[in-house]
Order: sequence, then C-alpha cells, then structure tokens
Amino acid sequence: MSNATPSDTMRAYAQATVAADTAAISGLTDDQFTYVHSSALYETKEQLIAAFEGGRRYKGWEIQEMVERPHAGCTTVTGTAVLTTSREGAPLLNIRFTTTMVPDGGGWKMAAMQTTRLPEQ
Repeated sequence: MSNATPSDTMRAYAQATVAADTAAISGLTDDQFTYVHSSALYETKEQLIAAFEGGRRYKGWEIQEMVERPHAGCTTVTGTAVLTTSREGAPLLNIRFTTTMVPDGGGWKMAAMQTTRLPEQ
C-alpha cells in the first residue's frame, strides 16, 4: 500500500482477514511474517493464508485504539480490538495487539503480530 501509514496497513489487514481475502493478506504481510495468536498458536505467513483458504473466518475485527511508535527501520503498532470469530457459540475476543511494520516501497508491510486476550471486565 503506497503512501499508507502503519495504522492504515493494520486497518487494511483487519479488513482483509474479515473478507478472507488471501491476496490482500499476502500483499500486506512480509514474506517472513509470523503471527502468535491469543491462544498461543504460532503461524507463518504461509500457514495463515492456508488457514483462510481452508475456511477460517472472522466476522469482525473492530479496532478500538491504535498507537504507532517509530523505531530505526520499523514501526510498532499497538492497540486494542474486538475480534469476532465465526465459530458457533464463540465469545467476542477482547484483545490487545502488537504488530511490527517494516517499510515497503513507500508503504508498510506487517513483519510480525501478536495478540493477547484482555481479562474479562
């Protein structure tokens, strides 16, 4: 995404996962991308895309807050979100996320992401 901010890239990733748009997910993530889910599941880019191709679905990814922190050569984006999965009876997941963004052709790609469930209020 040329001229996109790291936060724009995070929003686009959230939308792409809800749409199960594997081409968009692939374009938004670095080839070495890794994702550590709130369940502790570890996935590479290839495994994440295969999961969506195999039927993983999110109903919603509502970002509540987001903060960018620039560093030499990358930017971290942290925030909170409500994630809704398509599993029958699955609760809403209130999560905190951290993602590392790396510059890519005038825009940003996700290099790593980790989510953690927030305690029930």
